[in-house]
Amino acid sequence: MDLNSFIKIYQEFLKESEQKGWVTKVLIEEFGNHLAFIKNREGIEVEFFIELDSENGVQVRDQLHPSRLNYGVIRQDGKGNSFAKEVLDAFNEYWAKHSRNRNTIHLYKP
Repeated sequence: MDLNSFIKIYQEFLKESEQKGWVTKVLIEEFGNHLAFIKNREGIEVEFFIELDSENGVQVRDQLHPSRLNYGVIRQDGKGNSFAKEVLDAFNEYWAKHSRNRNTIHLYKP
């Protein structure tokens, strides 16, 4: 899977989240870095992020330097733990349903 396909799945997940009654708002949308605000019906807020770390990629061969892609949910300490887990679980489930190759994301830099 390439980065653009992963980002597309992420964007579609945010749209589907609104059908659950969650409020979503994209805060940052730039190459490799995405941040979205998500709030449930009870008013609990979390932030869902995608971060491309091209600086700390592992060299596979002389010419291949895969970058690392991190994603997750940010919440306030002690608040929103269950909602953060619900968002992350929902994203993982959505990703598994809509991706043929979930285990690998390819992005190479020379």
